[in-house]
Amino acid sequence: MTVDNESPPGAWRTELDRRGIKSDQDLRIDDALATLRIRGLWTEAAILSTEITAMKAEIYRLRRSQTG
Repeated sequence: MTVDNESPPGAWRTELDRRGIKSDQDLRIDDALATLRIRGLWTEAAILSTEITAMKAEIYRLRRSQTG
């Protein structure tokens, strides 16, 4: 087993985010939004998608301000 004792905590998450690899949670959100769209709720899905993106950006900003 390889142990990374050089990278800062959370570095793997940052790397995955940079590569565009989606987490299980992101996939569940995408599935939920797809279900809304299938049912004709395109506007509602777009609103939720925009809000989720904004919240993720805010969380990212807050985490960065705490670390550095």
